[in-house]
Amino acid sequence: MISLRCLLSSRSFATFVLVLLTAFVAACAGGESADNTAVEAPAPPAEPAPISYDPAVLDVAGRSEDDHYRDGGTKPLELYGFFGVEPGMTIGDLSTSMMYNAHILSQIAGTDGKVYAIIGLGDSVNPRFRTRTETAYAERSVGDVLANVELIDTLEDLPENSLDVLITVRNYHDFGEREARVANVPRMLRVLKPGGILGAVDAHTDKADERDESVHRMNEALALEEIVEGGFEFVEASDLLYNPDDTFDFDGRREGDPIHRYFIQRWAMKFTKPLN
Repeated sequence: MISLRCLLSSRSFATFVLVLLTAFVAACAGGESADNTAVEAPAPPAEPAPISYDPAVLDVAGRSEDDHYRDGGTKPLELYGFFGVEPGMTIGDLSTSMMYNAHILSQIAGTDGKVYAIIGLGDSVNPRFRTRTETAYAERSVGDVLANVELIDTLEDLPENSLDVLITVRNYHDFGEREARVANVPRMLRVLKPGGILGAVDAHTDKADERDESVHRMNEALALEEIVEGGFEFVEASDLLYNPDDTFDFDGRREGDPIHRYFIQRWAMKFTKPLN
């Protein structure tokens, strides 16, 4: 019997091993072409470039000092980019209230676009809300800065399939209890074009599967479940407005404390209306 040491010191055995290794490498390279040039895999499709806007849209006439402070916490341009808002679109701002979003969106939509500042959701509007929104509209209408904005009462005033994008910011929790919220989702679905986008934002609560009306907050997972149940397709969520320092006990609608109000943790989700 030949010892392993003898084999390892044998020149002929080394040659034999080299032959075996060469054969093994050749077998593993069976996917290569005859000239030993590897076939390169196709490059993955390029990611679409993120949508960006001219920051000057935040400096137009009619915006208040509070608006500019709020920009730091609500990150409107990044948010609208996430939703896919583009010039020339027809956009709805649901529960527009003080028209913070409608004002900026009007500048992005441009002269070829249109913004509907929608006061309420359902069949009628609280007169107090209408007065507040009409006052905001008058204060913001410096020159023709809001020339492409139309103030309307509710979603019912819009034709079916009329919007490219509908946004609802920090008011989904106000749509009522669960049954009412799910029933109201098709109202939003109706006014969007097939393939149109719903951009939803609300203050988050850490209470599982719950709307915390005492602090005007809504659980993110529950909102996702309900909006999909109402007919939308989920696209993606963003952590753009997350705040790990939020204690979830601050009232999301509390006036007079913008440091908390504009910086508490909020979720942002993007949905689409099915094509069929």
